[in-house]
Amino acid sequence: MAERLRRTPGQLPGISEVTLAHIYRAEVARSTDWRTRLDTTTNWAITVAAAVVSFSFSAPSSPHPTLLAGALLVFTFLIVEARRYRYYDIWARRVRLMETGYLVPLMRREPITVDFYSAMAVEYSRPRLRISARDSVVFRLRRTYAPILAVLLGSWVFKLDIHPYPAATWHELAARARIGPVPGLVLWILWVISVSVFVWLLWVGSRAPLPVTELRSPPRRGTVSLSEPFRRVGPAGRLHVRREAPQIRRAEREDRLA
Repeated sequence: MAERLRRTPGQLPGISEVTLAHIYRAEVARSTDWRTRLDTTTNWAITVAAAVVSFSFSAPSSPHPTLLAGALLVFTFLIVEARRYRYYDIWARRVRLMETGYLVPLMRREPITVDFYSAMAVEYSRPRLRISARDSVVFRLRRTYAPILAVLLGSWVFKLDIHPYPAATWHELAARARIGPVPGLVLWILWVISVSVFVWLLWVGSRAPLPVTELRSPPRRGTVSLSEPFRRVGPAGRLHVRREAPQIRRAEREDRLA
């Protein structure tokens, strides 16, 4: 013990495998905890949307502003969840760094590079947020909150149109949208602006790359007809796949052309 304490900083050993294993378990637990927080916020948004829509369409006399209030609450949940996602991304990135920089080389029987330890040292000495607030909002809106907000904003229009009876003209829809001293036309303009902003955010999100902690969808393959699997089933119920050599297919093609 005394010899270890008398060592200079340059002679101190690096991080051990046991210590790295405990760090990995801690980061996985931390990222799981923050992922649970994201799911909790999403559950709140879904519960509020379901309750508001059920109450608004329970009777023709139910007020329509509850749908707008529900949309505002869901948007608030979106902002809260986007802030939580920025912190979740920190812990998830650390887990991915240890998996790709340490576990993957071990599985491939390759040496651990010095860059992995340097990246870990930078990550722990200077932790910072890697995703901006706008990108976080756009990503969570694209993944989760777009259908919820679409249901609430669409239900508001549908509520005005059918209750207490189907509207015949646009002026009637504008009159029904009135809330106290706020004219209905103003609310319709705000509704159009809100929908336009959400569509623009979705367009921005579709062009932005996914965070490194998110899984990518597999590339799309060519469409196959529904009858194709049944054509390949033999008499014994086995699936027969026809495989031909390129030379045979090329010869058949030349014969047809001749």
